[in-house]
Amino acid sequence: MTDFLIALGISLIFCTSFAGIELIKRMLGVSPEITRRLAHMISGCVVLLEYIYLPPTWFVSLIIGGGILFYIFSRLNLLTSVNDVERQTYGQYVLSLGYLCTYIVSVSNPKVFIPALLIITFADSLAGLVGTLLKSKIRTWAGSITFFLVALGILIGYGDSLTNPWNGMIFIAAVIALGLTVVERHTPLGFDNVTVPVAAALLLLYF
Repeated sequence: MTDFLIALGISLIFCTSFAGIELIKRMLGVSPEITRRLAHMISGCVVLLEYIYLPPTWFVSLIIGGGILFYIFSRLNLLTSVNDVERQTYGQYVLSLGYLCTYIVSVSNPKVFIPALLIITFADSLAGLVGTLLKSKIRTWAGSITFFLVALGILIGYGDSLTNPWNGMIFIAAVIALGLTVVERHTPLGFDNVTVPVAAALLLLYF
């Protein structure tokens, strides 16, 4: 019963947050490129709450169920704050798959799953936001630099997840962050929502 109430509460937070973002986009005319990034960050934070407070069965069920509901709402044109962008992307549809694959690859190790989740949640979203706000020829490079710095900060913050001693950890974190930046930049059509967190989990498992 407790797990059910926690799952219900987190689901309400998720639905309320997305409804609020949709209202902001429709009423204030905020660019969908901006509301999309905000939705991405909220989604990651919700998944983190589910991972921390719910057992694996509930966690996996909510990710799968959330992905299905998101697809249905998108097809009904109820989520313009996420889908109403000019560029072709499938990122919003494969994000749940990215969460699930990362969970499987990380073998439910929090020192692997959590930093991988935070990287796709914040490094990817903030990189896209910087690129959107610049609106110039350097937006791609600025986005990549932002991604690298945010990913590096997350990895250093989770330094105990790297097996190397502290004096070598920063170098290893920089190597991982650089590798993930390359993966993010060269993965097309929004599929970096899968490739980046999975690559992060694999690299963290290796190091």
